Amino acid sequence: MKELNLVEVEQVSGAGAFADAAANLGAGIGSIVDAAHGNVSTAAADAGRKLGQGIGEVVEVVHGVLFGKH
Repeated sequence: MKELNLVEVEQVSGAGAFADAAANLGAGIGSIVDAAHGNVSTAAADAGRKLGQGIGEVVEVVHGVLFGKH
């Protein structure tokens, strides 16, 4: 498996469709949790967004390593 250099990591970090889609999915799930608790905060939506974005960024890196950055 190829080890990414700093430039390659920055190229895929948080800027791609996978990270955006996963962040939106996480925020949506978190919003449901927030609603179930009376919408007193957005903590679950915020946490879900961050978790989803992190997962999406990992997917982007793996995708870039396996299939190249297009």
